[in-house]
Amino acid sequence: MSNANANTLDFRPSGSIDFEPVSIPAASAPAAPVDDKIDRDPLSINFGREKLHKPAAAERMLAGTTIDWLISFPMEARPKALCEKYPHVANRLAGEWRDTARVRGSLQALVDDARWGSAGYPALVQGELNKLLARLA
Repeated sequence: MSNANANTLDFRPSGSIDFEPVSIPAASAPAAPVDDKIDRDPLSINFGREKLHKPAAAERMLAGTTIDWLISFPMEARPKALCEKYPHVANRLAGEWRDTARVRGSLQALVDDARWGSAGYPALVQGELNKLLARLA
């Protein structure tokens, strides 16, 4: 069989790999400037801090006030999945809970979240967020 008719996936004992040369002009171009140094996304764990801030251990677990907030709900109404999967969101909601207008706005933003074209939170968490929002109505 001639090389012209050879399958490109044929075994090559020499170990050679053919690469197609490409030019990458974007790699040599300077990166686009960041909008600013502070994260203004209210749903972000870094909200109000520099974007490079790494979350502290306390932001990856429930605060004591959040646990108190959680147990203040009847057992069947507790947003357990939210607290397990997104403790930083639960901490923020618990901190805002006494300010009804503010927490309603935060909950509405969480329920309507379509950042990055995602489907939002998992169904169980989405259901809990909707229940919390309905509770404030």
